[in-house]
This record gives sequence, C-alpha cells and structure tokens, in this order.
Amino acid sequence: MATTSLSAHAQTAAGTDERAVERAADAFGIRIGVEQIGLYNESQVRGFNLQDAGNYRINDSYFVRSGGIVDSVLSGVVTRVGFNALDADFAAPSGIVEYRLRSPFDSASIHAEIGLREYGGRYYDLRLAQQSADGRIAALIGAQALRGRSSSGLSPDYYRFGAVGEWRPVDGTSLSAFASLNIFDLDGFYGVSARGGALPPKMKHPRRYVTHWSDHDGADFNAGLIGSARLDNGFDVAGSLIYSRLDLDRADFTQLVIDQTGRGRATAFSNRPRDNQSWSAALSGGWRPSPAHRIYAELRGRRTRNHFAPGVSASLGAFDMEQGIAPSPEPELPPIARTRDAIDQIGGGVGYEGAFRRLRLKAGLQRTWHRRQIAAPATPAEATTQSPWLYDASLAYAMTPRWTLFASATRGLEESGAAPDNAANRNEVLPPAISTQQELGFRGRLSDRLTLIGSLFSIEKAAPGFDANNVYGLFGVLRHRGAELSLVGEVVPRLRIVSGAVWLDARRSGEPVRTGAWSKEAVGLPRFQAMTGITYSVPGIDGLSLDGQINHSSSRRMSSRSDLRTPALTTVDVGLRHAFAIGKAKLAVRARLTNLFNADSWIATRSELIDRPSRRGFRLSLSMDV
Repeated sequence: MATTSLSAHAQTAAGTDERAVERAADAFGIRIGVEQIGLYNESQVRGFNLQDAGNYRINDSYFVRSGGIVDSVLSGVVTRVGFNALDADFAAPSGIVEYRLRSPFDSASIHAEIGLREYGGRYYDLRLAQQSADGRIAALIGAQALRGRSSSGLSPDYYRFGAVGEWRPVDGTSLSAFASLNIFDLDGFYGVSARGGALPPKMKHPRRYVTHWSDHDGADFNAGLIGSARLDNGFDVAGSLIYSRLDLDRADFTQLVIDQTGRGRATAFSNRPRDNQSWSAALSGGWRPSPAHRIYAELRGRRTRNHFAPGVSASLGAFDMEQGIAPSPEPELPPIARTRDAIDQIGGGVGYEGAFRRLRLKAGLQRTWHRRQIAAPATPAEATTQSPWLYDASLAYAMTPRWTLFASATRGLEESGAAPDNAANRNEVLPPAISTQQELGFRGRLSDRLTLIGSLFSIEKAAPGFDANNVYGLFGVLRHRGAELSLVGEVVPRLRIVSGAVWLDARRSGEPVRTGAWSKEAVGLPRFQAMTGITYSVPGIDGLSLDGQINHSSSRRMSSRSDLRTPALTTVDVGLRHAFAIGKAKLAVRARLTNLFNADSWIATRSELIDRPSRRGFRLSLSMDV
C-alpha cells in the first residue's frame, strides 16, 4: 500500500504458530502473527478506526497504546464486537481490540522460523522459553528481523525484541511482566489526491514515488505488569500498570495531486522528531455471591504526553507518473520549541452481571474525568475538562438451547485520532468525543460445530473532516447504521469456514453538511463488504491442509466535495500448510499466494487520499518448535 498508519509498524510481524482461521470465534477479525482473517481489523471496525478510538485491552486489562506491541510477546489480536463482546466489562461503543500476551508456560522451548515475504523480502524469528522445575515461574524472550519489500517500491526494515515473564505462586493467581521494542527504518510514505473529474491512471509496480532523502525512522516501546488472583468466597482482583511510547525521529510524507492523465504536482512534508508516551493503570475486582450473579468494579487512570513541532513543506514541482519524483534538495529542519499536549484521565465504574434461567443481564455505570492541556510555544496554555457519565448495558435471551437473542446499548468517551499527513494541522491530536451505540442481534448454532451470528447496529459520534482551510477537526456528527453476519465452523468434516458480510450506511450531518461543504455520505467507506476464508485438511496426507480467502468491498466515495468514487475491489489469496515431525521437533512449511489475480484499483480512504492494494505476492516459511 502507498500509505499506512504508524500502528502498522507492529502489525506486519513475521511468523505465526497457529492459523487465525482455526482460532476465530466469529468473522469480525482476528490476527495471529502475519495471518489476518475477518471483516474487520484494528483500523476498520464498522467503519471506525479503533486505533483512533483507543479501545485497547491487554489480557482484559485497560491499556492506552502510544506505540505498537511486537508479536514475540503476543499470542493473538482479536476484534470484539457483537455477541462476542458481551462478556467484556465496561464495553466501548465502537468495539474493543483485545491483545493476548503469549504465555511462556504454553510456549515451545524453542521456536524458530525463516521465510520469504512478498517481492523478495525476508524475515527471521526466534523465541526461547523456559520454566522452573516446580512449574511456578516461566519466561520467554524473542527477536524478529524483517527486511521488507513493497509493491510500491519501498523497502521497510524492522527489528523487534520482546520478553514475557509469568509467576503463578498458587493456583488461580498470576503475575505477568512484559517488554516490547520495535525499531523501524522506512523510506517515508506517499499519498495520492485525485484532481479533476476522473481517477488517475493505475500506477506502475514497483515505483518509488518519494524523494531520495525521504525517511521514516523511530521506535515503539511497551512494558508492563499485569496480575490477577481468585480469592476465597467468590472474590477476584486484577491490576495492571503499563507504559507505552512512540519515538519518531523522522516522518517524511509526499503528497501527489494527479489528474486523469497522470500529471499534476508533488509536495514533500518533512516532520520534526516527536514522541508520544502514556502510562495507564487499572485496579478491578469482582464478587460472585452465587454462581449466577456477579458484582464488579474498576478504577482506571492514564497520563499521556505528546511532544511535537511543526514540520516544513517543499514544493517538488510538476509531477508525471511516467517520470517519477524530480530530484530536490532536502529541507533544513533547525530545532525549534515544541508543543506539549498533555492528557490526564481518571475514571471509576461499577457493574452487575446476572443469569436468570434463559436470561442474562449485564450493566455498568462509569464516571470519568478527562483533562487536556495544550502548551504551545509563546502562547498561553489552553485546557479543557470533561467529566461525563458513561454506561453500558446488554441482555441475552436463550430462546432455545441453540438460538439466542441479544441487545446492547453503550455510551463512551473515545479518542478521535490525529490529523492526517495531508492536513494543514498534520499530526495534531483531536479532542475526545462522546460516542453511543445500540445493537440488536442473534447467535445460532446450526450444528455442534457451526455458528451463525447476526446483528443490526447504530453508532453515533463526532465526525472528523476538513474545513475550508484544510484543517482537520471534529466539525459534524457521524452516524453508522449497519447489518452484519458471521458464519464460523466446520461445514463438513475437514472443511472449516470463516465467512462474514456487512452492509453499512455511513452518514454525516451538522453545519458542514447543511452548507454543502461536506457530502452527507461519509468518505472512504464501502457500503458493502464480504469475506470468506476456508481451510481444508487433505485426507490421506497427515498434516497437509489447503486454504483460501476471498475479500470483496464495494465502491467508495473519494471526496466530501465531489461525487467521484473508487471502484469495487475483490482479492483472492490461496495457500497450503504441511505440518510434520522429525524426532521431537515439530515443523511446518507454509506457502501463500496473495492477490492471486493481481487485482489493482484505486481505493478511497477516510483522509480523502486514494491508495492501492498490494500486487500479487508470494510468501514461504519454515518453522520449527521444540
């Protein structure tokens, strides 16, 4: 892809020891290492970006993420919406991204993997795990290296290190510590804006449309403690303290404004170093007076500090897709005073969960205090404070042993992300906003191994977008209404399926829509999206399985001020896996062909840039567990 978010640094991990399709409980999104399956991911859930909303949990603990976490310490990342989000305490309106730490008790003593990635990239992965003789203490360390290549001509390099330690002093009690470091070195990014009444022609692959001096370097770091204990008389407690940091040394971006002939103008943006860091802590407890009833409470807090300074822009002159970027001198970036964006938040909540024969109820009430202060050079500091009441409530009714109806309503305070690179106020953090969600759905077991989930949902929150001065902010109201289906399980012996579809009506309202500055339809979102992934275990050949995945999305509106749309897109991936043993070593060979039919078209994004899919690629890996 030509553009990407910073979070992608942690998401392009190399290696996996279990297939996502085999662990998926629904079709709404799961990632294990490099394998991702489902309708949604962290950057797109029901049309919203959960990376912006900040709805993260790690081992069920509250977590404010500034930098990404490496896969050496993670067993998987799950997007929780719909029926499978009902178990979450203090649910969030847009959904939850659940990180699960890798347990060193359940890990192989040695895991090694080497592989080829798309377009000639290479990766290496090594993990070592060990536990004490009494089985109470265990630890793992891991390292990964990815020398990547992209179909857009860029060559990203990632070096990742992670460690997890876990102590189980008694049954039912656990204390985990983890650390994660991701060092990245990329060539910078570029984005395309369409000019005129038609889309630009397709780009040639691979083609590097950034300057020779363009760079994007830095590091993500995370570390934390997470503990839990089951006590006597139905009590349980849990707590966490987590530090997360992103340091960006360079963050260069090139914007190409191109017409239907492939010509236009190019502008380079060179950004000064910036850092984002967060401390988050939570203490929770629960009490079960009986197996059918539970009362729970939580205190949580965060301290976030972002430091940044404005960058500079440089015109690169006329641009022609056939000629590429013209040579240009690197702009000077002398040090200047930085802006400090400080967020402090404290909240508390209580909740109740009860089961009454066929009916299950759950409800939580929270009060949060949120203060944000911006101190820019040579200007008085500005501070805003919010202290809203928040709630979540759900019920599930079992009509029969196989069919359950459910409904939920949620009100939350969610982050709004930052202004994109093509905005006049690029990288500026937007204020948090109240979000609400209502949902009605069902879950049915078509057989003992096949589950169908469906729901209708409506989510409303402040709408981000551009004003007349190209400043990106919250200027209207955004409402997403939709219907989604998920089918997961074993259709016939040896054939497992993960299939889903969503219809989405994303509409905006408010002053920008009334004045005609914005379209009512939201930008960059497909009205219809569907996917199907399958795995087939080949009879007669132990350990051999075939897999495939097809993804489809409908056309998308490209701009708030134009009716131009990017076309529908369908991609197909196919692969195989052969697991076998040599002595005590368990090995697996994986091969995968991505974008089999080399589908290529422009894709509109929410930031009103257009992107393109990665071209056909091939992955091959060999892993060993001992």
